[in-house]
Amino acid sequence: MKILWTYLRPYQWYILLALVLAAIAQVLSLYDPVIFGRIIDTYALNPGTRTNEELINGAMFWLGIAVAIALAARFVMAFKDYFIRLIVQKFGMQIFNDGLKQTLKLPYQEFEERSSGEILSILQKVRNDTERFITNFINILFSSIVGIGFLMWYAFTKHWALIPVFLIGVVILGGLTSILSRSIKTLQRSLIRQNRQMSGTITESLRNIELVKSLGLTFPEIRRLRQHTQEIYNLEMSKVKKVRTLTFFQGSILTLLKQSILFILLWLIFRDVLSPGELISMQFISTSIIGPLQDLGSIILSYREAEASLQVFNELMLKEPEYRPEEPIDVGLIEHLKFDNVSFRHHKATINALENITFEARVGDTIAFVGPSGSGKSTLVKLLVGLYTPVKGEILYDNISSRSIRYNRMRKQLGFVTQDTQLFS
Repeated sequence: MKILWTYLRPYQWYILLALVLAAIAQVLSLYDPVIFGRIIDTYALNPGTRTNEELINGAMFWLGIAVAIALAARFVMAFKDYFIRLIVQKFGMQIFNDGLKQTLKLPYQEFEERSSGEILSILQKVRNDTERFITNFINILFSSIVGIGFLMWYAFTKHWALIPVFLIGVVILGGLTSILSRSIKTLQRSLIRQNRQMSGTITESLRNIELVKSLGLTFPEIRRLRQHTQEIYNLEMSKVKKVRTLTFFQGSILTLLKQSILFILLWLIFRDVLSPGELISMQFISTSIIGPLQDLGSIILSYREAEASLQVFNELMLKEPEYRPEEPIDVGLIEHLKFDNVSFRHHKATINALENITFEARVGDTIAFVGPSGSGKSTLVKLLVGLYTPVKGEILYDNISSRSIRYNRMRKQLGFVTQDTQLFS
């Protein structure tokens, strides 16, 4: 997840501000049960010690404070949500743009070895998964941690016996979550790989639908795609089983923790340490915290999804881009072209596609390359425009090696007609 922090670092002050706002909003929200408990103890349980006017005025005063605190919490929460969306959108835009930039800088052969749509699937997946994780982390996990801290502080001001119950519950819950989430990570990586292949396969089928229908391959193609979807379904169901198991154990531990807290609270009331209003306050606070903690399974899932997506994205970013000389030579207007004993072999091939090709041409010359399908005519043209790099020999432009020039400047002087018609909308 180091790459996640690399992209979040430019927005660290926005993140800090969002965390501070989330903490303030959570504390303000949790202070409402404290006020409610005070009203119960002071006015509801002891009405005979005050006049009706004092009871009404006192209750209205604390209710007014509760309303003011609730409005302040909503106000802070609105700003928190704004900054979270700001961080998420800026982060998502930056990581998508960097991935797109790296993709376009990759060698041409890298695209030939991947299905169309596969790289786009990687970029969209990493953007969506990381945005979801950042949002869940601040809105659910961090707010729950702040809530636990507030609850432990409030409990400490009443009696120390509540602190061990919280600590033991949190440790058990964290350990169980860590163990079960590891298997989810492995499944998620397999799912990303299968979804990426599926996106590429579907895109290729739709792009070549004319060929598929012309050769009568419609039903074989349907069967092939159905096999991919079945594999994805099997992986999804395995992930669902893991997540449901995690959620079940988390829910059981949280229920046990909640009842343990209630038992300790009742025991403290029996010993005249707590008042009924304080018990109600503690119970409301613990319920409002345990509720979000029940979504811990979805947070762990979003974390593992983001982790797996970032790992695939990092592999893309570590790929070697197209070669560019550090000190390129400007070729100017090209007047002479020469292939000097050029040979070329595709990455996964066992034999050369071109072997010892030598020819030269000057401005005004016309040359034709004739041969059967697969003889290397298109490969030769791709070598000419720099899409391929020869494994042996040299391509010279005005007696300057192709390894010493920047192809983009040279390509502006070439006219290139591909075999397939390409339309850009």
